[in-house]
Amino acid sequence: MIIDAHTHLTAGDSTLTATAVAECERLGVDRIVCSAIAGYRHYPTFEQVQRSNDDLHGVIRAHPDLVKGYCYVNPRHGKPALDDLRRRFEDQSMIGIKLWVATRADDPLVDPVVEQAIAYRAPILVHAWRKTIGQLSYESTAQDVARLGERYPEATIIMAHLGGQTESAVNAIAPYPNVRTDTSGSLIGGAEVAIAVDRLGAERVIFGSDLHGGDLAVNIGKIIAAELPAAEQELVLGGNMDALLAAVIK
Repeated sequence: MIIDAHTHLTAGDSTLTATAVAECERLGVDRIVCSAIAGYRHYPTFEQVQRSNDDLHGVIRAHPDLVKGYCYVNPRHGKPALDDLRRRFEDQSMIGIKLWVATRADDPLVDPVVEQAIAYRAPILVHAWRKTIGQLSYESTAQDVARLGERYPEATIIMAHLGGQTESAVNAIAPYPNVRTDTSGSLIGGAEVAIAVDRLGAERVIFGSDLHGGDLAVNIGKIIAAELPAAEQELVLGGNMDALLAAVIK
């Protein structure tokens, strides 16, 4: 089983391309978990977020066996964002939450979103990266994610991209067993995947490609290049995410 836990709709027309669907079939990817992040706008309006989630709902309906959805949330929108989140879960069968760069992960504005995720037993995929230059004002780092995990041990959190700097990032989240990480990211290879598994355990490392921004075959290759034991590779490629999805309250 292969589940890609970190994918997006296209930036421009907010679709899942036929090429991506065909690539999933060719490579044996059983399911992708997808978000639409408002045309990659860093600080979207509530209306832009709503339209993105509408686009994603349409893709889920078109590909019900392949696509599961993360509801994209900008925590700065307060109660309207929470109302939209509940509607997406309860009426449109979304199964997780996506937090990007509009608010740092440990900002108190995020707390109501996390508490709703806990109620649904839903995973929260949190973008995390640390840049030498060009860090966005509200772009989370692994340390921000770790603080959120410490504050909410009941939450199921996935730190995206191995935090952008693998060794320091996995060390930051290691004390918090409710925080996992995904393997998406252009600077990540098999060695980084192996480091994450060694320090966190295979149960806390989840395959992600960042499709359409990342190549699916290349990212599967990173897991294979880590040369994990077969049982650990199976967990990373799909078993871990399958267990998280099964726990979500439908």
